[in-house]
Amino acid sequence: MDNKNENKQVNPDTTKINNNIETPKEIIPTNINSNEEQPKSALKENQVQQTNQIKNNEGEIPSNHDSKEEQIPTSAKIEENTTGAKKKGHPVFLILLLLFLFAFVFFLPDITKFITNYKNEKTGVNELKSGTMICSFNNNTDNIDYNYSLTFNYEKNRLKKSTMVTTNRLSDRAADNSVLTNKEESCQLLKTVLDENDIGMTADCSVSATVQVTTQNIDYEKLDLDFISNNIAEFEGFYPEYELNQSVTSIQNDLESNGYTCNRNEH
Repeated sequence: MDNKNENKQVNPDTTKINNNIETPKEIIPTNINSNEEQPKSALKENQVQQTNQIKNNEGEIPSNHDSKEEQIPTSAKIEENTTGAKKKGHPVFLILLLLFLFAFVFFLPDITKFITNYKNEKTGVNELKSGTMICSFNNNTDNIDYNYSLTFNYEKNRLKKSTMVTTNRLSDRAADNSVLTNKEESCQLLKTVLDENDIGMTADCSVSATVQVTTQNIDYEKLDLDFISNNIAEFEGFYPEYELNQSVTSIQNDLESNGYTCNRNEH
């Protein structure tokens, strides 16, 4: 009985050793600055704190202002945004530039012609040119549709000859062709006077059921204005409006101001 109790008695030292083996106690380091290895995050935090402490001691900006965004001045941010906007606008600028260059090349002949004509007007170069100028005008009434076509021959911009063709066409609203008959009678009267007198002016006439045409030719170097003035009744409606060596440019300006369209063929 005593032996059994003795066998069951547990040695305190053995119990202590067994407990230490089965449930080891967690050892927490009490000294942070010890030589034992610390977690990397703890080391990094210690280094940052030490660096910030040194910067604060030297009067530098604390570590809580160390972020990249807060260190950039406001003006620098605005400039950066503006630069970005300009970079985005570059393709638009290039497209507009290409369109402008294309339009310039496409309209270059017209631009050159406009500049040349402008210079010629200012310097009087047109005064040295010769050729023909044709001016036309249309007019409509209830009975007649008129078409006037004037051709001027000139040398160095000075008038020498002219031809005026007047076409009288019966309109659809006309009741009869009596108007055409009156136009033809006036033309034949003029032609008779001119055929009998060589005054540098001739006339031709033609008529049909709907159209009457009067052609008046003038050679200004031979034109006898005194004869015309003395026989003005025969020249009613056909009196010459222009004179020898008159500026064709002034004639063109006058006709165009009255609704005519003029085109020159010069050499």
